[in-house]
Amino acid sequence: MVTLKKRLAFLLVLTILAQPVFSQYEYDGVRVSLSNDGVIIFEHEAFTKSTGRFKTWGPAWSWEDACSLQDNWVSLHADAGDVEASFEGSFTCSFAQVSWREQAWFGVDSILLELTLSADKDSNFSGLAWDLDLPISLFAGQTVSIILMNKSIKTVKLRETHVPGTWVIEGSQYSNGIGWVVPYTSETGLVLAVFGEAWPGGMSIHVEDNRQWGGTAYSLRNWLFFDLALPPGVLVKLYVYIRVYKSLEEVEAGIQLINELSEMIQRGVSGDSVKSYLIDQLNLEEAAAIRRARGPPTMLLAYAGIAVVATIVVVYSLTRKRK
Repeated sequence: MVTLKKRLAFLLVLTILAQPVFSQYEYDGVRVSLSNDGVIIFEHEAFTKSTGRFKTWGPAWSWEDACSLQDNWVSLHADAGDVEASFEGSFTCSFAQVSWREQAWFGVDSILLELTLSADKDSNFSGLAWDLDLPISLFAGQTVSIILMNKSIKTVKLRETHVPGTWVIEGSQYSNGIGWVVPYTSETGLVLAVFGEAWPGGMSIHVEDNRQWGGTAYSLRNWLFFDLALPPGVLVKLYVYIRVYKSLEEVEAGIQLINELSEMIQRGVSGDSVKSYLIDQLNLEEAAAIRRARGPPTMLLAYAGIAVVATIVVVYSLTRKRK
């Protein structure tokens, strides 16, 4: 007979094993985590402030969890070190069969993601996007900034009240976007850019209010493609550059680098060359030395400790003789 104590112990272990965090990096108060399916998560002051993920829609804007949300993609391999992490797998549903690979580099204060998609059979999408999702409970009424390819900056207030039937927030829709500034506090937050070879003039972007669909987040949406037929053998590459800033001066430095990226992309510099340039800016050797001196992130140590305790409880429960 399975006792309540044994059931609780098993549930505890299952909870630990289900923990989505695969690798974790610290940036002076901002904790950056990656799940084993490549979703990137930013925590600050004990709250999840932002989550970056890929999303797809099938023909007629159909949504199937297995393909449509990166959180549900199948992960076949994951590996992480002091400054690099890599993930690969596949996603399959009625409208797509695609292999994916994500590579991440974690510098002193910045991160670079490279996502590659390759169809294994003919796949068709109404849309593909990369979103940075912000919890409405934490960001309602706050302001984010949009960085355009012409180096101008537009500000958008994240509306507090949902307007039924209107999911794009007024004043947030542009066809030549490249980046965002997302404040967490008056001096802390993210500066990021989303780009690739296929978008020399920038991406169509907007802020989406997901309350329209029953959601609880705003999406800073970067549209990659509309009405895309992806045949086997064709590669799609997407890059995301993220700088964790801790002062207003660092915001300006981040915006300046994104403006440099805009110029490079518009001149036709290849994606691989832009990637190499950004990796040089990450100062990976210095970042590796800092992390080795600092040791593993505290939360990963905590997860490991809890897992050990949970395993001991289960073993004890299963091996103890009945009295």
